[in-house]
Amino acid sequence: MSSVLKIRFQDGSSTPPIRVVCPGFELREWRASALVQDLFDRHLLSFALNYTELEAVNDESAASSLRKAAQSVYGTQKYQRRGEFGELILHAILRDFYGAQPAVSKIYFKDGPNETVKGFDSVHIVENGDSGEIELWLGEVKFYSSLTAGIRDVTAEIAAHLSANFLRSEFVAVTNKLDSTWAHSARVKELLDENASLDEITESLVVPILLTYDSSTLSSHEAVSDEYLQGLKEEAATAIKSISEKLKIDLRIRVEVILLPLKDKKRLVNLFHQKLQIWKNI
Repeated sequence: MSSVLKIRFQDGSSTPPIRVVCPGFELREWRASALVQDLFDRHLLSFALNYTELEAVNDESAASSLRKAAQSVYGTQKYQRRGEFGELILHAILRDFYGAQPAVSKIYFKDGPNETVKGFDSVHIVENGDSGEIELWLGEVKFYSSLTAGIRDVTAEIAAHLSANFLRSEFVAVTNKLDSTWAHSARVKELLDENASLDEITESLVVPILLTYDSSTLSSHEAVSDEYLQGLKEEAATAIKSISEKLKIDLRIRVEVILLPLKDKKRLVNLFHQKLQIWKNI
């Protein structure tokens, strides 16, 4: 089953490279409900469960597994400010468009349902099919309605997160949470060995950035058209210019920018909330 999200624009030659994904429209409406349904149908379990739990899901346990996943994601009434929705979207995009596999569910970094997780927002690997080598993808998400605010905050956060002390701390947290039954667990531990130089580790490190925002292009269109695509391209150009000016990091670390323009973030959050409420009570 293909993703509801589609790549509407991409530029691999920009610094950093960028992709714009959007579900488009149906009968003049932005496909918010279809996006939420797709995320829950195809990605909630792999987002919220560890490898052993996911492998154990069968016809008999599917309903209880969905309930557990929903309860893990949604443990508070303060859903308007929660970041898990953005993390779920990034997880889905990395799986669908980059062939990534989750190394650790960020849900497992929490000690309680109301505790937010400090650090990177996703931990995935991408395997090179030719060489068999793996890349560690440590993602950042700003599930915002303002692109300007998202760029401001994510560039500052990445600069802090790519410091030596922070990376070492994050690597320890990741290796401690790896599921030993996962096929790539030993390889990730070897990559992140505490005696390895960060110069070596960062050669295999990729930082995907997901930024959401209420888009003026979407607010003025009701169907996919050349004008709609041109509007998204212009928004992407503005974003890359701002990110390249503000991102003060060693560019040997690969950064991938992903934009998800929204018609109305508040409505999307409410749809997430409604779906979680249903699935919590399955």
